[in-house]
Amino acid sequence: MSIDDQVDTVMPNTTNKASAIAPAYGIVSQASRLAYGVEDAAEALGLSRSRLYELIAAGEIAACKVGKRTIIQVNELTAFLDRHRVERLPGGRAAPTPPPRQRSADR
Repeated sequence: MSIDDQVDTVMPNTTNKASAIAPAYGIVSQASRLAYGVEDAAEALGLSRSRLYELIAAGEIAACKVGKRTIIQVNELTAFLDRHRVERLPGGRAAPTPPPRQRSADR
């Protein structure tokens, strides 16, 4: 029995067989990515590409350049969300948000 037959047995309506078997062969899945490109990072945050570039320029999100490609580490996206979390006070009011972090000279 070939791998295609095995996939058809488990997931008969699958159109992309490679993605169905990818985890079994150690191919990196979406959940285990270390970094995202700008388009994917913006989508993950629910922001536009332009807004994400503004946040990078303002030092709110640290990005890496690999050749011409700009990538953002997953932990940087998570840290950004943690810094902008709105705390709830008793009575349902939102707590004041802290000022944005200052851009360091070594970035």
